[in-house]
Amino acid sequence: MVVAAVLAVTASAGMPIGYSAILLPQLNNTNSTLKINENLGSWIASIHSLSSPIGSLLSGPLLDLIGRKTLLQIATIPLCLGWILIGFSSTQHIWLMLVGRIFCGTAVGLTAVAGQVLVGECSDAGIRGFLMSLLMVAYSSGIAIVYILGVFNWRTVAFSSIILPIIALISMTFITESPAWLVKHNKINEAKLALLWLRGNDEKQVNLELTILENRSNTDLFIKKNKSKINIIKLITNITSGIKTNIFHLEIIKPLVIINLFFLLQVLSGTYLIVFYGVDIIRDIGGEEIDNYIAGILMAVVRIICCGISCILFLKIGRRTIALISASGTALSSLILAGFFMKNNDSYIDKYIVIICVFMYVCLNTIGLMTLPGLLIGELLPQRARGVGGGFTMFLFNFALFGVAKIFPMIKNAIGIAGVFGIFGIAASLETLFTWLVLPETKNRTLQDIEDYFKDGNILWISKTRRKC
Repeated sequence: MVVAAVLAVTASAGMPIGYSAILLPQLNNTNSTLKINENLGSWIASIHSLSSPIGSLLSGPLLDLIGRKTLLQIATIPLCLGWILIGFSSTQHIWLMLVGRIFCGTAVGLTAVAGQVLVGECSDAGIRGFLMSLLMVAYSSGIAIVYILGVFNWRTVAFSSIILPIIALISMTFITESPAWLVKHNKINEAKLALLWLRGNDEKQVNLELTILENRSNTDLFIKKNKSKINIIKLITNITSGIKTNIFHLEIIKPLVIINLFFLLQVLSGTYLIVFYGVDIIRDIGGEEIDNYIAGILMAVVRIICCGISCILFLKIGRRTIALISASGTALSSLILAGFFMKNNDSYIDKYIVIICVFMYVCLNTIGLMTLPGLLIGELLPQRARGVGGGFTMFLFNFALFGVAKIFPMIKNAIGIAGVFGIFGIAASLETLFTWLVLPETKNRTLQDIEDYFKDGNILWISKTRRKC
């Protein structure tokens, strides 16, 4: 039930992501009642990602202060307000469109880490990867819902998009808070009740998990108190020579660096640009012979199917294997597309071949590069840094996504669609190398095992000194 409620929130968060793909073609239509130019269109598409970092930064401290469940409930409020503002925007009041996108972006930033953390902390290690990857299925479903609704006027889509967040808000009232958060705030009895509810009243399993959570929480509290004293002293004594590396908690910095570099290369490989500008990209590739909206909907459906496939794969094979297949497949398909576009083949059959290749790119990209980042936040970061660290990560991710989405039209005009897919291919190739060198395997490992792996001084997976993780 926890997963179902979080899935509803996550699907709600996916809808604003895909909205620009159906909004911009309608606004660029000569019969549109709301007129925009290319620059304003790029702002409408990208300002969502500019505001998402605000929500991401707020989500870090709020996750620890008010809890994962409460934060997800609060996030549905600006999401609904944003859709209402978008629905009432006009040429004379275009600022309503932009403010509405900001509200939606902030809400998405609030939910991104909270959902992953709540599911990760409530689920058993054996099925954690499967359950967390379901969130990306819901996310992709939200995008697909907007694409399907794109046959209607963009105002109708905006007002219709209020329904799902309301359902999500109601469903969240029937689930429990994260046991880890409850233990951290010394609500032991509530944590035990939550675990009993989650584990089907298995007293032995609940007592074991509760003991581990209490020990980990006490250890983190001790480290936090002692580190804060040490940091102040060292900061004063080293103010002229710099702060030494060990002040910054290497067991936190190492997973943060891995996650953020993975995110950055994912953005540069085009994962979300295909979402933001999907219909426009298909139009550029296929021209008038291709039904852009049907192709966009099919792309969204393919993304959902591939997310579902990735859920099954997470149960069967390791995270590293999935990441390597996805990154290398994305690189290969992108570079093939870049080469194909450079030939300037304009025949009817050639265009359909290219469309098929684009769908292959979407499939290979989705099964790993799109589904793994959220899972990495929930698994690699230690408990005491999961809120703030996750929020910081999503801040950087959304800021990078804003920059890339904002300049994408300019880059596409300058180097063409062949150059765009060339960049995607290079970034995905670097992602493949980075994954092989650094990304740890976390399948069937407890969150405590993963945390201990980084405490042992490991950086490169290929030269790790510990085989437990």
